[in-house]
Amino acid sequence: MLVMREETFGPLIAVMPTGSRREAIERANDSDYGLSGAVFSGSAAEAEAIAVQLEVGAVSINDAGLTTLVNDVEKHSFKCSGMGDSRMGDSGMRRFLRKRALLLQTVPAASIDGLRENQAD
Repeated sequence: MLVMREETFGPLIAVMPTGSRREAIERANDSDYGLSGAVFSGSAAEAEAIAVQLEVGAVSINDAGLTTLVNDVEKHSFKCSGMGDSRMGDSGMRRFLRKRALLLQTVPAASIDGLRENQAD
């Protein structure tokens, strides 16, 4: 079913029954995309145990939309989803900064003559 494998944007919640937790995780990961997902369970511990196995950047637990509402955590997309680094959390600001390395020589440079003498040995 294409809706289960494509990166479909809602409002849409696709539901498919599975025979086991393992099968549900395998089906959820059987996609070229991995922006976000959701896990519903009777216990938060069980939902978290499933959520950590999903190949997605953010998982809503017992809610379908937390990944769109909470913007102060980093969310990196997996597989062919998204556009690089997270635009949320602290990294959302850092992605607009450039990093520059300044390298300072603090010891005298080796002389070419000294290198040639060592190579002759």
